[in-house]
Amino acid sequence: MPFLQVEGRPLFYTHLKPELNLNRLPTVVFIHGLGSSHAFYEAVIASLSIKGYPCVSFDTYGSGLSPLLPNQELVSIRSIANDVKSIIQQLSIKPEELILVGHSMGGIVVSELASQLNLGGAVLIGPVLPKPALGQVFSARIETVKRKGMEAMADTIPGAATGSKSTSTQKAFIRALLLSQRPEGYNSLCRAIADAERPSYSSAHCPVMIITGEEDKTSPLADAQIMLEEWGCEPQLKSIETISGVACESCKQRKQRCDGLRPCRRCVRRGLGRECQSSNARYPLLASSLPSPDPDHFRTGHGGRPTPITGQMASQSASNTLVPPSEASPGDGRATTTTASSQLLARGFPAQVPQMSRLVKDTKGQYMFIGDSATLSFLQNIRRIVRKSLGSCPFVDDPLRHLIVESSPETRRGWIMSSAQNPPPKQTPEDVQYLQRWYMQSANCVLLLFRQDELARAIEAWQENDNDSTDRESPVYYLVLAIGAQTGPEDKDELAETLFNYARYLTVDSLMEDPDIPTIQAFALITMYLLGASRRNSAFMYLGMGVRAAYALGLHRKDISALFPPAECRTRERLWKAIRILDLFMSASLGRPPSTSETRETASSEDYSACNDLSMIFESILSQIYAKRMISTEVIERISQHHRRWSAQSHAGFEVDGIPSGELLNSSDGSKQPNMGLLNLKQTAFWTIILLSFPFLLKEVSAHVDAHPNSAVPSQDVRTTSSSNQVLVYACLEAAIHNVEMLQAIFQGEHIPKRLPFVINSVFVSGLVLGVAAFGDFDATFPIERSLRLALSTLTKFTSNDAVAKRHLVILELLQGACDKYMEMRAKWKMERQSHLVGGLFGSIHSIGVPRNEQNYDPNMPQNEADIARSPAMRHPSAPAIQTAILEEASGIAQHQEMPTEFSELIPAISPSFLWFDTFGETIPLYPTVDAGEVDMNGAGLDAVIRAPVNYNEFVM
Repeated sequence: MPFLQVEGRPLFYTHLKPELNLNRLPTVVFIHGLGSSHAFYEAVIASLSIKGYPCVSFDTYGSGLSPLLPNQELVSIRSIANDVKSIIQQLSIKPEELILVGHSMGGIVVSELASQLNLGGAVLIGPVLPKPALGQVFSARIETVKRKGMEAMADTIPGAATGSKSTSTQKAFIRALLLSQRPEGYNSLCRAIADAERPSYSSAHCPVMIITGEEDKTSPLADAQIMLEEWGCEPQLKSIETISGVACESCKQRKQRCDGLRPCRRCVRRGLGRECQSSNARYPLLASSLPSPDPDHFRTGHGGRPTPITGQMASQSASNTLVPPSEASPGDGRATTTTASSQLLARGFPAQVPQMSRLVKDTKGQYMFIGDSATLSFLQNIRRIVRKSLGSCPFVDDPLRHLIVESSPETRRGWIMSSAQNPPPKQTPEDVQYLQRWYMQSANCVLLLFRQDELARAIEAWQENDNDSTDRESPVYYLVLAIGAQTGPEDKDELAETLFNYARYLTVDSLMEDPDIPTIQAFALITMYLLGASRRNSAFMYLGMGVRAAYALGLHRKDISALFPPAECRTRERLWKAIRILDLFMSASLGRPPSTSETRETASSEDYSACNDLSMIFESILSQIYAKRMISTEVIERISQHHRRWSAQSHAGFEVDGIPSGELLNSSDGSKQPNMGLLNLKQTAFWTIILLSFPFLLKEVSAHVDAHPNSAVPSQDVRTTSSSNQVLVYACLEAAIHNVEMLQAIFQGEHIPKRLPFVINSVFVSGLVLGVAAFGDFDATFPIERSLRLALSTLTKFTSNDAVAKRHLVILELLQGACDKYMEMRAKWKMERQSHLVGGLFGSIHSIGVPRNEQNYDPNMPQNEADIARSPAMRHPSAPAIQTAILEEASGIAQHQEMPTEFSELIPAISPSFLWFDTFGETIPLYPTVDAGEVDMNGAGLDAVIRAPVNYNEFVM
């Protein structure tokens, strides 16, 4: 086999030279990526050699047939670049007669060499842009390979790092490449990527072509654009080709194979190059690991200048933009094109809502849906806004921003056999009383499944019967005790997990085949326990089984329940209510369609339930706004009218729901405890307001940031806020502020449950609202900073026991840091304005004797009166008279103010309009699930270290 000796190390290579090179064609040298070898390019080399191109490929040190020798210097990007220099020198190839081709990691090497040598050209195939986050990703991968060998990579990467059109043969080829690697060699290249510095792209002056894939998880289009824009050659000498992965319309209609290029070769040959467009059909998986969630970054360069490729991209992106029906061409199957990312709806209606639907990858490599209403979806759009305002910051560059943090207990596997063989010990009456008390305080106040006295009598009888496992209600009672152990202030987590797993075992063993009331109760309680255990996706799965069982028994129909005796009818109604509460909570928090639909007239005064009526409002928002992505005056008026009616009559349903009045209640031991049932009801009401109005807040803040002179992507069209916007924006802010302050009542009791997933979610949502509002300068009108710190303080109380609360706290701390930075910048702008005024009167004394280039000169600071007028301190108008007092009680407003009776009286009528969902340049970020136990976060929340391997969305080949 041919080897070259490079600094005492053998490197395997191939050199294919045509017999005659009459045209003096340049030599093409190929550099492979991580986990690959020279074989990766064999098909390409065969094709090029036939056309007369000399081709050289080799295995990088430690890969393929190039062994990693002991006691040798570690591999780095620079050492690989030096190896290439040695190879071309030994083969007598002049740099100016050389074209370098690099794939993925090889793209970094090619860029490094292009900045040092006078190359004839460079081709980058899915090149990696070095980033700090890669260090943590590849450090985790190194640990995986050390423990499990290359099989772990071979089992994961072929499926996760390939596009939707990849064949099984192609995936098998990638698997074979990976298994041919030695673990120590693979890890050395992982370390090289982790330690890679960003090449000096501006120093590269040779022609370059970058090839990217629309579904590339390693090299997203945004990264390729950065490299292309910074590349130092003339604009006409650099280009980018994007492999779509979706057939164009012409090839699709003719049922011919499309190469994915735009224009594709078939259309070029037929003279249809100008008409070659992607099909509207979308594959279910469009993956990209965006360096920053900024859709405008896909369309313009850093300075607002279009790059050589953005014009085409913008038109393609705009072709898929939703517009009002009135603007669509008759007979056209899709909406017509409009402008780029700043397009809004029909003028006068506030509806710029980013489409944040995404797929989440779990630890088994399966993809799960996260939709538009999910808090994680809102969070990603907030990151886009912050990035446009501040640029890079810890909040935007959070190393865990592409991960879903959930718990993964050791008992996650093998619990069925273990539970069957090891039933939990029987609890003493005192222990049962303790566990039952904390179940009532943490879970029943949300689900409203049982009356306290009825449950106490039933569990007492069950205890007297020695916890008979053949009793069909045994799983339910074990789950009650498990939730009590999980949420009580004492450390009983091990007991909780034992009780829970045994209850699940009994559920599977005795309740699955023939669903009845205990079956649905068990699934509802399993869902509640899993939410408290920070296992949301597992909770979602169990809830689905409970919903199906509920429909099988007809719980969705009140007329069916009325056929049963009164006691059983009440049980059925309470159970349906609990299923609805869980279903709508999971649907809204994860952005997934509701599994239930209400058939009752929830506003009826007969057996009126405040919970059922509020759930109906929730369902209306999810189904009429987020599902349809369309809104009109009639929709808002209908929902707001329902909300006003609910606020006025909700107290009438407390008895039916089993919710006592008053903020504090007397517990059995004489201590005071917060009225968790009332607090949960009110926080849910605030959440519905936020869900309805949060998109309008995002639109307002985004427009405000776009108008900022310091914005990364200046807006050419700054819109003023309409009165309808103001009402909804202020409603969102007031709901968040009231919610955070109201939940402080939880801490008035002597003891509180240590896990409250509904409260944690509510506080997190409110914190996101408050944080993003600061970037719209709403802190001048609302107590944003104080309320955000209250939200942080609330989450802090739960972080020691709840992984989701801990992650949410870190996110809000990072957001608070971004807010502080923004406020410092804004204060500096104000001071600069005053300095200019003072300097105009007395002169700039502080700059005397200091050359201008040595002064603290910021080109973004206002330099004249026109700039001063555009400063953030001067732009935002004060709140109009329609704003309500921030901290007034709702009842006080109703008593002292005469509000409009209809929404249409408050704002002018508007025509129905589509909500505009920004798709981030046709790509959807993927978020894997990571075990919370494998992530370390420091106390300040400003750093994170992944201590164990995760199924990350960036697989570098």
